[in-house]
Amino acid sequence: MKTNFASSIGMVALALLILPAQARAAGGATDTKLSIFVDCHCSDPVGGDFCSALKDNVSDSSAYRLVDHTDAYGIGVHLWCVDMFTGLPGINSKLTGTMSAVSVAFTIYAERLPGEVYEDSSVFRVGKEATDEMSQRILTALGQLATANKSVFERMQAPPPKPAATPTSQVIQ
Repeated sequence: MKTNFASSIGMVALALLILPAQARAAGGATDTKLSIFVDCHCSDPVGGDFCSALKDNVSDSSAYRLVDHTDAYGIGVHLWCVDMFTGLPGINSKLTGTMSAVSVAFTIYAERLPGEVYEDSSVFRVGKEATDEMSQRILTALGQLATANKSVFERMQAPPPKPAATPTSQVIQ
């Protein structure tokens, strides 16, 4: 399974490197921070707090910049959260708003791809007192994904190669 996963990443990286580079943003200066798109679908209070904490941690990071849409290239973090005790009768109803079940999917995106490429996913629980700690763990996971795909991201940062000059023919009259 690990070999297939590594092969998939390698194939995506190869495709990104082979495809011609599209126009880059004007201005010449490049932002060395990796773009992170955090997409939250968290309607419960704990999930909402967790998502906000993650966005704050990404924004405060020296390695990443939080973006509100998938831009040139980066990593997507897609969160779905649900209160673990909503709608349960009895004693569990007193626990509503204390813990969220969170599903996270990580993707790689680039303007040259037709969509986002799946990288990894996980499901876990977050208690209302642990939103900051769990958001730090997601930030650590982002670092691992960024490291695993470092060469791909570096190639996307580099200016596209200049086309080779083609000889012109001269007509002698």
